[in-house]
Amino acid sequence: MKTHKYILAGCCLLLLGATASCEKDLDLYSQDVISEPVYFASAEDFKRYANQFYYGLPTFNADDDMSDITKPTGFNNVSNSSYIAGTTDGTWDGAYSAIRYINYGLERCVTAPDELKNDIKVYEAEMKFFRAYQYFNLLKRFGGVPLIEKTLTLEDKDLLYGPRDSRETIAAFIKKNLDEAIPELPLESAISADDKGRISKGAAEAMKARFSLFEGTWRKYHGLQGADAFLDDAISAAKNVINSNEYELWDHRAELGDWSYKYFFTLSKIKSNPAGLTKADNKETILAQRYDEDLRESPRYEHSGTLCPTKKLADMYLDKNGLPITHPNSVFKGYQKITSEYEDRDPRMDIFFVKPGERFWLFSQPMYNPDWSNPDDPNRGIVYNVDFGFWTQTGYRNVKLEAEVSFPLGCDWPIIRYTEVLLIYAEALFEKNGNISDSDLDISINKLRDRVGMPHLTNTFVTANGLNMKEEIRRERTIELSLEGYRLDDLRRWKTAEVELNQPLRGIKYKGTEYETDGRWDNIGYEVDEEGVIVLEKASDRKFDPNKHYLFPLPTRQILLNPQLEQNPGWK
Repeated sequence: MKTHKYILAGCCLLLLGATASCEKDLDLYSQDVISEPVYFASAEDFKRYANQFYYGLPTFNADDDMSDITKPTGFNNVSNSSYIAGTTDGTWDGAYSAIRYINYGLERCVTAPDELKNDIKVYEAEMKFFRAYQYFNLLKRFGGVPLIEKTLTLEDKDLLYGPRDSRETIAAFIKKNLDEAIPELPLESAISADDKGRISKGAAEAMKARFSLFEGTWRKYHGLQGADAFLDDAISAAKNVINSNEYELWDHRAELGDWSYKYFFTLSKIKSNPAGLTKADNKETILAQRYDEDLRESPRYEHSGTLCPTKKLADMYLDKNGLPITHPNSVFKGYQKITSEYEDRDPRMDIFFVKPGERFWLFSQPMYNPDWSNPDDPNRGIVYNVDFGFWTQTGYRNVKLEAEVSFPLGCDWPIIRYTEVLLIYAEALFEKNGNISDSDLDISINKLRDRVGMPHLTNTFVTANGLNMKEEIRRERTIELSLEGYRLDDLRRWKTAEVELNQPLRGIKYKGTEYETDGRWDNIGYEVDEEGVIVLEKASDRKFDPNKHYLFPLPTRQILLNPQLEQNPGWK
């Protein structure tokens, strides 16, 4: 039903655009089309108008392929100097198109009849959320951009052909819109079943926490003023979500065993896991791009070599005792056998990677739906034998996002989940104060570790083992959110992209291991470095310029149309 509503909203927009010219015809309106005074006549009209902006939320993506933790099918053009300033840019065009419609809707809220004002506050708040979201996308990518707060006409030459507004102005505007939206939005528990998926108070608070952490750490590490105020906002907003008790981590080990967490990403309304749990059992997702088997099937990165984890990501997983695998006291088993490196590790590695010799789902069985009664069912997928080129680019295989049932799928894409809120809280506290208490770790990162049976992160443990708390917090974030599209933005805001993205992309260790001696992998097609590790992209082919690549170029067409728009450094 929600999908039908979204489609209806889009149709209404087309009709509104087609009939805008009728407004000057002496209040005479055609009876067979929808005109503005007729359309914005009820709260339901404003609700339908707001529906269109949900389509602008992200869906399944391969953004981590632009980082260092997955290998793209081609080259990473962000870090190999092949990224060029295009005539257009999808983020720019999409954001400003949405902002135009949002501004129009907000203006209609202002001019709405008094008797509607109270009933449309929530939809006005939704539109302010989406305006903040779109400007946040622009800020992350370009820095300062033109700030447009109203629908433009040809007479608005100062805005149409004006310069970019500053980063500070855009950041303040994002904060203002979120602060105005939050009080008018409902708690998740107050949203009716028919309206599930709409923006909640928790979603706006969580988005404010995400934005504030990004901006606070960007300012801290890029030498700008005002970092602490944003970090304080991130702490406060994340804590508000935590204290609301509206959300909880997905943890159904009692029903699903150790793979409980994997099934979180493939929930549908049909049976998609051995326990038959569905989306209705999920209290972790705060905001999602929603899909439905019957109305709007979800895409999937299934059955291909895309999103292949690199050795860097594999090595980030701790041993089962919470130590890095390079630590002298680690119980890491090494690489001699092809399964050795998976033994005695953080259980999340087993959940999100398929080990050589394990079965995983195969799309050539389109009508097969397992009942999970026999884990060795020969019809349930195939045995993963590390087939370079098709199943994997790196020797590692992701199963984090892969469902175990046939199409059609109705798996939602989590845009904000409670996991991220806990990670934001811990990171913002440490970045602001230079330390974090064990009690704050216990309500954030250690909640994440509890659901997979990992030892707690404590100050005593970090000190005793010569670890770095900041790096451990960042490690936790990277492995929890891996393959969900966060990594490049994290490297950019931490200002570590110039280090991490200039390193080679590497896969499994080959020399001196079963991969070399078994005979099945004699022709892997990759060079091997001095450590015996396969090299997918050489360091010499990966050039991230810190004077240029932290910001993306403005689309050149916009600069031609408006010469007052200054291009970002290094892209002129």
